[in-house]
Amino acid sequence: MPPVTARAQETTTSVERGAIAGSAVVLSAGNVTSRVLGLLRETVITALFGATGAVSAFRVSSNAYNLLYELLVGGVISSAFVPVLSEYAERDQGEFRRLLGALMFLLMAFVTAIVVLLEFAAPLVTRVMGAGFSPQLQALTTSLLRLVLPAVLLLGLSGLSAAALYARQQFAYPAFMASLFNAALIACAFIFSKRFDIRALALGVLAGSLCQAGLQAFGLWRTRSWPSFALYHPAVKRVLLLALPVLGSLAIGQAQVIIDRNLASRTGEQSIAWMANATTLIQFPLGLVASAVSLATLPRLARLANNERQGQSPFLGTMAFSLRLVIVLVLPATAALAVLGAPLVHLLFQHGNFHAADSAATNAALRLYLIGLPFAAVDQCLILAFYARRDTLRPALVGLVAVGIYLAVALSTMQRLGMAGLVLANSAQWLGHAVIMLFLTRALIGSLRPHRVARALLQALAACAICVPVMLLLLRFLPGHGAGGTLQALVGVAVPGTFGLAAYSLAMLAMRNEDFVLLIRLVINRAKATFQRV
Repeated sequence: MPPVTARAQETTTSVERGAIAGSAVVLSAGNVTSRVLGLLRETVITALFGATGAVSAFRVSSNAYNLLYELLVGGVISSAFVPVLSEYAERDQGEFRRLLGALMFLLMAFVTAIVVLLEFAAPLVTRVMGAGFSPQLQALTTSLLRLVLPAVLLLGLSGLSAAALYARQQFAYPAFMASLFNAALIACAFIFSKRFDIRALALGVLAGSLCQAGLQAFGLWRTRSWPSFALYHPAVKRVLLLALPVLGSLAIGQAQVIIDRNLASRTGEQSIAWMANATTLIQFPLGLVASAVSLATLPRLARLANNERQGQSPFLGTMAFSLRLVIVLVLPATAALAVLGAPLVHLLFQHGNFHAADSAATNAALRLYLIGLPFAAVDQCLILAFYARRDTLRPALVGLVAVGIYLAVALSTMQRLGMAGLVLANSAQWLGHAVIMLFLTRALIGSLRPHRVARALLQALAACAICVPVMLLLLRFLPGHGAGGTLQALVGVAVPGTFGLAAYSLAMLAMRNEDFVLLIRLVINRAKATFQRV
């Protein structure tokens, strides 16, 4: 038998690749909009209420309902809801709607019971999460918590509806639901702050949750995916079995966050703030690229995994495309953050009581986080590929091993390196998780070698080797480099960043990277269509 060539094994058609890339662009646009509105939301809260105890009370109540949502719904959307719903969306629309109805009934019953229980137990939750508050502030926190808890039910319904739309490969409605939430909260803060003071923010949470649920309900109606009433469906058991390992992994992850914050507090009063600011910056490429591409690919992978007669080549081809797309986008973002980190931190954070020393420490943390950023991005694609195969146990077990890697590095370096040791531990955790997942992918799914992933990696590295000197040269000779105010920082980010992007793009086009060419054509076509409508 003649050897199978890379072209022969690449079974994902250009149409499918274009659809995946287009969906990723939509999700990225929603992510950008949400983050901009989220920044505006924080600015509005600060302007209207300052940094008062009342704001702290609202933060505690927000953390409580967010944690509850993530544990009950948010963490299992991609791991359990989307893979199983995708199977029925392709096979039988009637069964798909009945399964969705059964899941909604179960979710509403369970979350309603939890919310009612917590409404009564709100003072206890407040004492646990706001132990240092005064009695008056604890009473306010309890009141706010009771106001926002019903939002968990609305957010849960929104999350499940979004999973159904993902399964139908409809991404526009879920992409912008967080943006709608932030917009509603901002509006309520402006409209009701004088009358209800800090409770206006709690009303904003409820209004935002209701708007989210309404948008997803409209999406279900428009796509003819409205659920049929059902008390039970046989596939519900499969969903629950898939969700259990993920819930365990989320619990371990929350425990690690607590440990991380505890260790960071021992390295200096400002370490947590510096690490949080650096984390904010690396979350942009992770959210705009890795999460968007992974979510856009998940429904397609779930359908391919369900269709065994096609073998592994279509599944591997689609997964490899998502990996290549992430690689060619995340590597230049990593390079840009490494070169432009100082002016970017200055531009975004160095205001008021955030001084030059804080910027330097944040940039130092950022550079150490960047070691693990590409691995974390690739890891998201690999994890969701396993979720698509209805395998949530192995990623959860790998996550447990990765937490062990974090603890080993953190505890062995914290005394000597301080905050830097903790950041290195995070990067080591991401690297270790990605490497183990790559080995599992090769062993259980197949080799990525015929699918040009290594070629895309080498091309992206070569293009970065061209764009990095361009950015460094411009940054070195810009007026006011290393000093000055916000305007100089803006110039220090915009000019080198623009020319660096141009250099990277030209290099990738010169090397004829097919995935990058596809993405450029897609963006140009979308821009043309937008201008034509205008």
